[in-house]
Amino acid sequence: MKLQALYDLQQELNRLFIAGSKFAKEDPRLKKYIPVLNKLGEKAPVFKMVATQIEELIVTNTQQSSEKLMNLSVLLYSILYTQGETVEAEGTESPQVPDIPLDEVHTTHSYLELKPALDALTTSNSGRVEILKEAYDRHIFNDSRTYAYLDKALNDKYSELADYIEETIIPSIGKPIIPFLLKGFKYEDRKENVRRLRLLHKMGNSRVPEMVETILSESLPALRVECVHILSEKADQEELILSLADDKNKQVREAAYMALAKMNTKTTLERLTSAFLKSKKDIEGIVCALATTKLPYFFQDVYDQVVRSFEEFITLDKGEMDKVLENKLSKLAVSIEALTNKDKPEMPGLFTRILKDTAYNKLVRAKRVLLQHKAEQVTANIINCLSSMEPGKKLTFFENEIHEIPEVNWNRPLWNNYFYTAIEGNYPKDKIYDLFSPLFIKEQVITVWDLNNVYTSGRRTYYSYDQIDDFELLTDKIDPRWIALCYKKLEGEENVRFSYEPMLNMIDAYEGSKSEKFDKLLVKLTRKEVSKDDYQGLVFSLLVKRKVTGCFELIYNAMSKKKHSYLLSGLSNLSIWKEFPEKYAAKFRELHKKNQLSGFGYIADEIEGQ
Repeated sequence: MKLQALYDLQQELNRLFIAGSKFAKEDPRLKKYIPVLNKLGEKAPVFKMVATQIEELIVTNTQQSSEKLMNLSVLLYSILYTQGETVEAEGTESPQVPDIPLDEVHTTHSYLELKPALDALTTSNSGRVEILKEAYDRHIFNDSRTYAYLDKALNDKYSELADYIEETIIPSIGKPIIPFLLKGFKYEDRKENVRRLRLLHKMGNSRVPEMVETILSESLPALRVECVHILSEKADQEELILSLADDKNKQVREAAYMALAKMNTKTTLERLTSAFLKSKKDIEGIVCALATTKLPYFFQDVYDQVVRSFEEFITLDKGEMDKVLENKLSKLAVSIEALTNKDKPEMPGLFTRILKDTAYNKLVRAKRVLLQHKAEQVTANIINCLSSMEPGKKLTFFENEIHEIPEVNWNRPLWNNYFYTAIEGNYPKDKIYDLFSPLFIKEQVITVWDLNNVYTSGRRTYYSYDQIDDFELLTDKIDPRWIALCYKKLEGEENVRFSYEPMLNMIDAYEGSKSEKFDKLLVKLTRKEVSKDDYQGLVFSLLVKRKVTGCFELIYNAMSKKKHSYLLSGLSNLSIWKEFPEKYAAKFRELHKKNQLSGFGYIADEIEGQ
């Protein structure tokens, strides 16, 4: 099919974009294409659509001509992009086999409907992902005129937008967008080309094997990594994956390790285990791969290596060189990660041995500044391994062992995790309190944020712009003694700082609308200078919400002590000012005049504008 007429028409449209769409009216140079396209339309309806749009353009008024010209141009561009053949002077023409039948070119939306989505795909403004999501819900991307823009946006610098296009929009379109992905793909090591290759593979495009072969012969690390992922799905590619585990590029090697674990054969796991035992490089990547497999073969070899790593560390003396101590403990932490997802009976005993060992804890304590962070990683990886075992085994481990494990800083995450595990294990609420309240009182392991996480649903923040009203205290699950401890903390003289918000919200929800005790506490906190004024804003909001007697004067007196603008930035945006009696507007204006702080003036405006 020869499409020279379409290229000539495109030149005419380019001319009108420069001269102005108003000159399209009754343009004879456009009219001559109508019969040609109508004739072509007998075989391919899309050409009839082009002829119809030309007819509409040459009779439309000046006000609508720009939109008509744009609609016609985008439709023509879509056809040429998918079906066009290059016609050069003195060139040789070859037959073209379209990737997409012309009757699958969909242009069901007007340009005005497409414009917001096209702008989001071609600009760098904020809020573009939301625009695309809304357009997706309205099926805007069923229109083939968006395909070229979607392909180009795969290189958008905002990764969330490019991810949404790759993971949601393009898969919903399917095979019709393949020609655009193929045309956009370049053998260049760029993220957008990785995305295109991944999409083409998921869509089952027949050219992918050829592309993979070409990429593996080139120095294109990012693309080669994607090729490894593709090859890992095919059992007959085992030998190739094994060879790529020795690639000179680290990214490719690490991708190959993951592929070996995914294949999960005796041969691939033997290669991975051998690398774990012998390799002095890539150990993190090797362990990351081992952690994804249940390791049906060679578990004992991996387990024994973890034991050796532990024993190598505890035989060291505190007088050893710092670098040696740090490297050995780091090796232990990383090695433990390899036991994730294994669920073997000997594992809990090893973890107990490590955490309780006197030599281990003594050495870390002697070199705390150097080694504590690494020791925390050891504990965290043990917790992860326990979490990957059958439900209930981690809780059993805590019940049997935790009281005998030394209470040192690097082991504190064990108690915090035990708290959440006990909640999930449906411990009675009084048992939860008895076990963990001593740790809450010390503010070392269990914090009020932990209570907030397990005993509330939703979120309520009275001083934030995005107030959510579905906050609920799970009163049937919480022991009332936790609320008493919150009172005790807030009534004390110590600086509780970041605990204000959850404690106040929990007490407010527990007490309900009438509580003289809580009201008195709020009054006390209003008069107390807290270290972070955002939380004082929450106190103010609760005073107004609960209609505490004299709350407006209390709040005004507290505000009058503010001497710096940064102290007013959050407080002046509270929604409570609209509820103040109008007489307070003049009082805040006087503060504004006296202190020259704009926040006071803004509050006065809010009161007067109620």
